[in-house]
Amino acid sequence: MIKGVSYENGIFFIGKRHISCAYNDNGIIRDWIKPLNHHSMVQVAKQVTFSMPLWFKVLTIIYFTLIFFPKLLSIFGVYFLWNGLPFYFFFYYMFGTHFIFPKSLRKYHGAEHKVFSYRGLKTMANKQEIKEAEITNRYCSTNLVVIYFGMVILCTIILSFSSPLAKAVQWASYGSLLLTPTINYMLNWKGIKLLKFIVLKLSYFLQKNVTTTDPEEFHINTAIRSYRRLALREFPNQLFEKSRHKKEEKKLAIVDITIIPIGTNEPSVSQYVAEIHQLLETYKDKVKYQLTPMSTIIEGELPVLFEVIQALHEVPFSKGVQRVATNIRIDDRRDKQLIMSEKIRSVEGKLNKS
Repeated sequence: MIKGVSYENGIFFIGKRHISCAYNDNGIIRDWIKPLNHHSMVQVAKQVTFSMPLWFKVLTIIYFTLIFFPKLLSIFGVYFLWNGLPFYFFFYYMFGTHFIFPKSLRKYHGAEHKVFSYRGLKTMANKQEIKEAEITNRYCSTNLVVIYFGMVILCTIILSFSSPLAKAVQWASYGSLLLTPTINYMLNWKGIKLLKFIVLKLSYFLQKNVTTTDPEEFHINTAIRSYRRLALREFPNQLFEKSRHKKEEKKLAIVDITIIPIGTNEPSVSQYVAEIHQLLETYKDKVKYQLTPMSTIIEGELPVLFEVIQALHEVPFSKGVQRVATNIRIDDRRDKQLIMSEKIRSVEGKLNKS
């Protein structure tokens, strides 16, 4: 299952093996995709931290100072009348920052949700339809916010009958942290429809009014770019419309395609050819293909071939190339079935007669 994470300057999409990002670089959308490991997560942490507005950073520093500074001084024998905010206020920060998202983050968050909500193809051609999609997401992290604070309130009320209020709040805050992921998982169970209804009702209210804002075209474009970078690597077949032709109406064509990355640091392009053929392998149930010394020949239905061509054209871009020249020749014969092996046999037959 894909997960989306929005931040002040862009959007991450996380898959099973990769993480992609598209972000604003002085008005230009940049993107990257990396294997999902600790190195990429460090990159994520850097981008999120450096993109935070100054007021948010100052607020965070003050908040953490009020929690940890008095306690740190007591270790060195310096004591105040006040021991600082309790440790569990750190959990309030974790969940409570949803209520003070900066404006830009709310727009990217809205764009992320709209990409998830849109059931059609996530393409730039459909960005207007994506912009009109629902801004709520039933799997949003706002669900965790609702569950956590809801459990803190409920547990505090219950515990206050047998403990002082301060102790009740303390144990409710710690206990709710353990209960939150369990309850969130339980929302998928069929037998707890009422709990699911309450959580989603509150979550959708917060998503619409607090944690998201209607995105502009730039934010939608950013979300689509990030999603497609991940999709191209992990599930490319879902990027294009499936052919709806009936089997008996199938008309095959042959394409000769040469993809040339421009501006690389070395004359060899074999690594790009290998990547292209790895992608072609995912289409093996739809097309036949053959590698030649100068190009690749692909056989299949014409609508499918165009889908495959577009996917192959994107491969060098996914490797960081900024310019690609793609040469395409199409042999489409309508009076009879046209397949690669028949063309070769036809020529060989004439050679044998001569």
